[in-house]
Amino acid sequence: MTKYGKIIGMAVAAMVSIAAVAVARPAPAPAKALPNIGTPFNKFSTLASTGTFGNNGGLTSASFSNVFTFVVGRAGDLSADFSNSASRNNANGDIDFTSAVLSGGSLTMPLSFTRLLGEPVRLTEVWGLTRATRIAAGTYTLTIGGRSFGTASTYSGNFNVAAVPEPASWAMMIVGVGIAGGALRRRRVVAANTAFA
Repeated sequence: MTKYGKIIGMAVAAMVSIAAVAVARPAPAPAKALPNIGTPFNKFSTLASTGTFGNNGGLTSASFSNVFTFVVGRAGDLSADFSNSASRNNANGDIDFTSAVLSGGSLTMPLSFTRLLGEPVRLTEVWGLTRATRIAAGTYTLTIGGRSFGTASTYSGNFNVAAVPEPASWAMMIVGVGIAGGALRRRRVVAANTAFA
């Protein structure tokens, strides 16, 4: 066997052993979603496009994920927020939220909630959307993740979609304001003419 033949033979043997190791190595386990623990509630009215959601407790001292579904019946401006209630004397009821994301419906990209108030100033955290967002009718999913410290941990929030006036309503409102303004102007002119007569 020539010198080059030995090198090629060693290279082939190395490739075969690498392939054998790759085949024998177990595939990484898929990432596990956090459990949907506690007692989530969702009291959302499709007709009014407003309601509350949250978790009434039962969160253990562990990381959690709660998923809420909202069926929005009309287009409008969305405002949403949530907060936990805890005090320095009740460390058993503390929650540290890590994320809150709204997806689905007419959203082309998920909306992330922002912590508006939180630790270390106080144990209570408030998360919300920093500005009202226009959404269309549809089904939306809010996923909230965090870490709870005890079964007394609870949180609640509001999900409201304010109706946006139709173009015809805007036109009628503008005409109405114009008529009212014209009537006031006419009244001032008549009052001025009678005062100098």
